[in-house]
Amino acid sequence: MPLFLSDSERAAFHQLRHEDPLSSIYWALITRVEKRASTPGLIDAQTTVHWWHCASEYLTDAAMVHALKPSQALRCWLRSCTLEIVRRPVSDWVGPPFRDQKTQPPIGHLETAHLTWGVAVVLDLAADVFEPAELDEIREALREKGIALCQRWIEKATHLNNWRCVLNAGVATAAAVLDDREALEEATAGFQRDIEVFQKDGSYSESLQYGNYTGYTLMLAREAIVRHSPSLDAELPLDPYVKKPRWDVASLFYKKPLQGWGIHPRPRSANFNDSAAMYRASGDFLLHVAARAKESHPTEAGLARWLFDTLYLPTFQQGPHDQASFGFINDFGFLTLPLFAQACAPIRPEAAELPLTDAYSCGDVLVRDDWASRGGRTVLAIHGADQGLHAPGHLHGDLNSFILVHNNERLLVDPGHSCYRGLVHGIETATNTHNTCTFSEAGNSIVQSKWLRRQYDPKTKKAGPLVTRGGERLLVAREGEVSVVASEVGALYGDPIQQFTRFWFQCGSHALFVVDHIEASRPVRTHWNWLLNNRDDALELKPVQPDRLVARRANAGMKLFHLGGHKMQSPVASYVHDAYHPLPNQLGEGKANSGQLITWSEAEPALKRTVTHAICLDSYGPITGWHLRCDETGTALESPGAKINWKLSGAMDANGFTLCETVSNTCYRISKEQGNWQLTRT
Repeated sequence: MPLFLSDSERAAFHQLRHEDPLSSIYWALITRVEKRASTPGLIDAQTTVHWWHCASEYLTDAAMVHALKPSQALRCWLRSCTLEIVRRPVSDWVGPPFRDQKTQPPIGHLETAHLTWGVAVVLDLAADVFEPAELDEIREALREKGIALCQRWIEKATHLNNWRCVLNAGVATAAAVLDDREALEEATAGFQRDIEVFQKDGSYSESLQYGNYTGYTLMLAREAIVRHSPSLDAELPLDPYVKKPRWDVASLFYKKPLQGWGIHPRPRSANFNDSAAMYRASGDFLLHVAARAKESHPTEAGLARWLFDTLYLPTFQQGPHDQASFGFINDFGFLTLPLFAQACAPIRPEAAELPLTDAYSCGDVLVRDDWASRGGRTVLAIHGADQGLHAPGHLHGDLNSFILVHNNERLLVDPGHSCYRGLVHGIETATNTHNTCTFSEAGNSIVQSKWLRRQYDPKTKKAGPLVTRGGERLLVAREGEVSVVASEVGALYGDPIQQFTRFWFQCGSHALFVVDHIEASRPVRTHWNWLLNNRDDALELKPVQPDRLVARRANAGMKLFHLGGHKMQSPVASYVHDAYHPLPNQLGEGKANSGQLITWSEAEPALKRTVTHAICLDSYGPITGWHLRCDETGTALESPGAKINWKLSGAMDANGFTLCETVSNTCYRISKEQGNWQLTRT
């Protein structure tokens, strides 16, 4: 009996395979596999990546289809493609030329692990397509080119990151299929150590996308180990990665079609650091949580199923289908069919009573006026100070940056990320292309540090203490329709920046105040950067010198007022990416001017300043009627007809802030009590 399709799973599948949605998922998988198998060779005309980066996806999909609906054409394709990979030289199993090809004996990389589990799943589900001598050849390759290379990397690596999970998944999957109990024991111990890469709350140090890639490989390792040795189920924790669906739900903005990607609705999510703007979690991972955690973590399991249903149904056939292996553009895969029948029922975010203002230890804070099903229109996504990071890796200069969404349009955006081997990648990770501050002194730029690693001792097999980018979360609080978030990140810039504290005051659906307090040990100039979304040339931008801009996309409008009295620079063409691709100049890479960057800069350097930005949001036409009112008592944003008036007064001192909606006479205090900021309704 195969490990990855037990007799009970096969029976459950056949019981449901004529019913939607499983029937549609099944036929969608068959269609994509048969299309690949219709031509010789692993790569077909639709493939846009190098073979390393789609091999595991193609092989595992085909192996599952063979196990459920075999055909002669598929047998031929599986046999030839698998043996071709198995017979590649060790240098090809090491990975592409940009990987370490010099170390001897050779060590594995991400590509090694993917080839290993791809071939192992074929051996498990489709062994009958090979001759006995070929089976021996496959087993030898898995031991010598797969497990051995992966283990060498694991034994040498000195920092804790997602790579450990990926390489260990290669070992676990091959060891389980080969019944290599020694290697499986090592992989089991590795899983128990590696699960620490996740934050305790289920978020991840790098991004949603890298959290999914890590979670997928932990899932794969756990499935392989437990399917081989069911008694180990109780010894392999699901927590904390099982909590990731909460973070995913909080980070999901909306879904709708995206120009260039076909007619299907695509999700948009909070894509801080290296993550796709059109991010969704892997279908296999979501159903793993929905199936395996339904007893121990019923809410997380239900949310995972809700995410699967929301993001994969009924558009189960949407591509591309060559970029999911490494988590570039996620898809459902070979484990969706056996896991679907075991998954729990969905739980909507409202039913799960998820908070509308939700904070995570990785630094993300998600604020919404309400859930979309109840009429929510606005989402504020903030990337602020972390609370200790477990496994940092790819980082941007993006602390105290944020994304602002209204009426299903991203107005202020994160640039996302593109090919790592392109010069544009340096631009999209820079501090000045995010909605945060940069500084200059004597013509030299002062930006955020982006390099951080958590050490791991391969001899003791223990990780070092948690690391932090520097900074402190000062406040996350909500009262009624008001949310206040405060984050201090001055340490990230180094000398001479001593303090950069940013407060966000989100008021209902329409008003946002952003207050920055900045201090330096030597006079510096501050630059306030704002990246606006011109993806598909849909931005209507009207800069109004010296202190405001009006931006519109579709039925969303925004006015942004700069109250520092500084100079607005002309818009600069920047980049906004949809999704990562391992090769340059591919679909997903933003073109020049897909983002428009507006900057206000101080004319003269200073030691200290406090500057407010006032932002109002509404539909395309009504945004015209919003007005800024300033006097000695504070700063107010007034709606058309003065039906809403939000007024902020005070400062970051002992007296704090007062925030009032003056029409309803509803007021809030934001004050510092015994060293801690707090929000109270007065």
